[in-house]
Amino acid sequence: MFRVYRPWIAAMSVTILETPRFRSGVPGLDEVLKGGLPRGALLLVEGPPGSGKTTIALQFLLEALRRGETCLLASNAETPEQLGSIAASHGWSLDGVQTTHLADDAREADAASDYTLFPEAEVEVGETLSHLFAEVERLRPTLLVLDTISSLRVLAPTPAFYRRQLKRIRDFMAARACTTVMLDEASMTEKDLRSQTLADGIIELHQADYTYGADRRRLRVRKMRGCRYLSGAHDFVIATGGIVVYPRLIAQSYVSLASTEPLQCGIGQIDALTGGGLPRGSSTLVVGPAGIGKSTITTLYAFAAATHAEKSSLLLFDESVETHLTRSHGLGLDLAGARDAGRLYIDHLDPAELSAGQIAHLLVRQVEEENVKVVVIDTLNGYLQSAMEEPTVLLHIRELVSYLNRRQVVTLLTLTQHGILGPEMTAPIDLSFLADNVFLLRYFETEGTIRKALSVVKKRSGKHEHTIREFILQPGGVRVSEPLTGFTGVLTGTPVYSSAPGTRGLE
Repeated sequence: MFRVYRPWIAAMSVTILETPRFRSGVPGLDEVLKGGLPRGALLLVEGPPGSGKTTIALQFLLEALRRGETCLLASNAETPEQLGSIAASHGWSLDGVQTTHLADDAREADAASDYTLFPEAEVEVGETLSHLFAEVERLRPTLLVLDTISSLRVLAPTPAFYRRQLKRIRDFMAARACTTVMLDEASMTEKDLRSQTLADGIIELHQADYTYGADRRRLRVRKMRGCRYLSGAHDFVIATGGIVVYPRLIAQSYVSLASTEPLQCGIGQIDALTGGGLPRGSSTLVVGPAGIGKSTITTLYAFAAATHAEKSSLLLFDESVETHLTRSHGLGLDLAGARDAGRLYIDHLDPAELSAGQIAHLLVRQVEEENVKVVVIDTLNGYLQSAMEEPTVLLHIRELVSYLNRRQVVTLLTLTQHGILGPEMTAPIDLSFLADNVFLLRYFETEGTIRKALSVVKKRSGKHEHTIREFILQPGGVRVSEPLTGFTGVLTGTPVYSSAPGTRGLE
């Protein structure tokens, strides 16, 4: 075997040239593009009608205008009046943005003229581009938006002719250091490789129609020559004020913080069950049937953190904020006071209107900007509803939990099981493998009454009690009994007693 030594490789200095960028003006998009849009490039924005192509292009133009650059919008899809109406719906003004209509020359052409030497389509395309190039020469813009290039495809007599016209546009603008953004919808269905191969960057806008609730919109960067970008699908919405992009969460991109003291809930018996508290940077799943007290347990930890000047966030999917505050007040937990003091964020989220990316973005902002240390998702059933037609919902949850763990946040997730009593209780999805700790609550019947049992069945780090205790909700507070030692079968709902009632640990 021969070894080839190349010492010059190690000695060679590598110089990485960063492509000049400019801000897009679209919240979240610069994070996806890792710096912004490449300057001097030919960019293709693809999407079906109504996906937001014109809106995102207007945001590019207005941001460049704010930075003192000359911008040109060449449109054959909308009239200047229609463009102004779109801008006004977002509270924008297009004053300062130069506009031209690509069909002007075609309308002014002599209707009686006939084209004997060249096909009519070739002449029309030539007139359109001549008009465009003349405007560019006159205005010398640094950013040009073509809305849309579909008309060129329709007019072009052959695919080869169409490609030549696109190349003409690219070369002409590149020679004048003009960044060009072309909008196109046909290539989404026709897979037009002519425009895709000529473009330096491709941004795709998708719209998914769900059975119920708001449509889901996603943005994907297909390529960006010479530039780093965040690959994959990123949720976005079109709201008043423009498009907002929610970059895909990547937990590994965040630094893992050092661990601190465990979080205790303030009730000695529960803290004993968990072996002294919940570790920082861990996730806890609270499982049980409806109405058994899952939300109460998670609220105990959030309120305990608030009393120690730490910030908590409660995301409610199944009940309103007012109902949760009232119920907690009845148990002696002054959540309203903690919220007013700025130590507790409590939000009711509508799963029919929010995507998984929006929920993740909300939590990341609270953790990074507001220094939230405890996060409660109540319930996971509701969170799952926000992505019930999303095939990668488990990956969304896993990435979110992993991120929160790296930031040393105590995460509490509630999951409602189907059924009330008996061993045949099931959960809509098994997420116990994601959780570091698992609380299990069960109803059980004894002496003609329905009682509640609480146990900790899993704790990844450290020891915990393997006992079962009675969990009691009463006006003014929460009580937890000593371990139930006098009988077996509590978790089945029908326990078998083996000793006198006085020794069973029941309250």
